[in-house]
Amino acid sequence: MQLILIALSGVSLVSGSVQYKTVLKAMGALPDPVSGKSRAIKVDTRINPDTSLDIRMIIPVRSFKSGNTTRDREVAKILGYPKHKFIFFTARVPADIVKKVLEGGSGEVELNGTLKVKGKAKEYSWKIKYEWISEDRLQLTTGRHVKFTDFGIKPPSLFGFVKKAPDDVEVEGSIILEVKK
Repeated sequence: MQLILIALSGVSLVSGSVQYKTVLKAMGALPDPVSGKSRAIKVDTRINPDTSLDIRMIIPVRSFKSGNTTRDREVAKILGYPKHKFIFFTARVPADIVKKVLEGGSGEVELNGTLKVKGKAKEYSWKIKYEWISEDRLQLTTGRHVKFTDFGIKPPSLFGFVKKAPDDVEVEGSIILEVKK
């Protein structure tokens, strides 16, 4: 187990992004896909004495870019800005999963993580794909559907309810970590 502690003593974020996707729909009209991406994420990690790993991802609410600045401002307001400036994702990766990932290669693990949006937290089960893309670079990706209403958010609409989103948004994340051994 001591080898795991040494291997994780140098974990740092290389790059990453978080993306949301939903679809605005109107009666008799073509669906209007909406998505935005943030690359302005911060990831903090902490190794625990039992060799589990705590991960905390911080995403600035105003960092999502969709290509439409008006829409980006509206998304920030929907997410509670300016009162709530960040979205948080936290998870504890159990020691057995840490060991499995450090053994190399690629695969998928499942763990519980908490998403906190607009001051409200909800725990979900997340399937995390991992892949060692070089000797010291680990890529983690995940995605799942969440509900706007889980966070006290009314599903967005456009043009006075002419177009509205379902109570479902797809959230995807990808980070590359440098693991100094």
